[in-house]
Amino acid sequence: MGAVAKHGPGPVGTVKAKGKWWARWTCTLKHEHRRVAESHKAARHAYHAEKAKVAEAKRRGEICCPKFTAKWTPRTVDDLLADFLAYSKEKKRSYGHDVARARLLRDRLGDRLATDVTPRDVERMQREMTTAIRDGGMGWTPATANQYCKLLKAVYNRARKHGLPITNPVAAVTFYKEHNARNRCLSVEEQDRLLASLPEWLRPLLLVAIHTGLRKSELLRLHWVNVNFDTGSIHIPLDKPGEGKWVAMNSVAREALLTIKRTRRVMSKWVFCAPHGGYLHNFERYWRPALKEAQVPDFRFHDSRHTFASRLVMEAVDLYTVQRAGGWKTQAMVQRYAHLSPDHMRAAVERLAKAPSRTESVTKSVTGASSAQAGRNVGA
Repeated sequence: MGAVAKHGPGPVGTVKAKGKWWARWTCTLKHEHRRVAESHKAARHAYHAEKAKVAEAKRRGEICCPKFTAKWTPRTVDDLLADFLAYSKEKKRSYGHDVARARLLRDRLGDRLATDVTPRDVERMQREMTTAIRDGGMGWTPATANQYCKLLKAVYNRARKHGLPITNPVAAVTFYKEHNARNRCLSVEEQDRLLASLPEWLRPLLLVAIHTGLRKSELLRLHWVNVNFDTGSIHIPLDKPGEGKWVAMNSVAREALLTIKRTRRVMSKWVFCAPHGGYLHNFERYWRPALKEAQVPDFRFHDSRHTFASRLVMEAVDLYTVQRAGGWKTQAMVQRYAHLSPDHMRAAVERLAKAPSRTESVTKSVTGASSAQAGRNVGA
């Protein structure tokens, strides 16, 4: 219809423009529509009629939009997934995860028309994913089920962004509350046993992880050109948040890296490479047997990052410095380690007692109140 010059607002759902009254409403696809009416009363009737149609369509999970015509070619969920994965391959670093999760979505919803999938279908898929694990069998955790739903939501959002007149069934679904905070730390005794069980050429990898807090992917992709022994720092060009960062080396990490330089017999651009000098693809081949031999239960390589942060906090390093040292994006991500420093909160509140003016005034107030109460008791 084009822009309408608005001469004056009317009641909700109507507007007067160019000397005429118009009914104005929003369809299920969030498009704004207008229809001219003969009078203000007729515009109000038209508005309420269209509003009732939209409400009924939402209740049925259907589309109610004047722009939606039968000429639109129906798409299946499989079609939407194929389009999204093509975009993901080009733009997203998590393309591999998207491909793996898309397989399950295809198995469950792939042959369904995208317009036929309802919030009830998504909720049923949620329950089926998590029921098995609640019953003691193999299944998905709430956090994993949420990841599949988030992918499906992104698939529908992309389709809507490109003009497909469909509603997003995941928008009305409540995600599970996730309880996935993990803080497994490696004790000194476990560290010694694990280092002894690892192949000698792989021990520096664990030491550097514990003393820098770097992630496994960041370590395995690390090049010698990004290690600066003069400044005692390591440069990560691309970390998990998508930004680069600099990490400080302590004496243990420095000595571990120098040990690699002294003992390695092959030339490689990778700091932590496979025995033949290439990228270390089969890390788990050495890691899992070492964990079993060292009898270190429930420990993942990423837990070395938790070990790094926990040990810093227990050495009375403040949380802001821990955040900067480990490259965490927000302060909230390191709050899980706050309880490891029992003196931290005590020292904070003790500052009130060290403020002379406040302390003296409070002491006088308490002393005066106590004396007055004592005098009243004597008089009684």
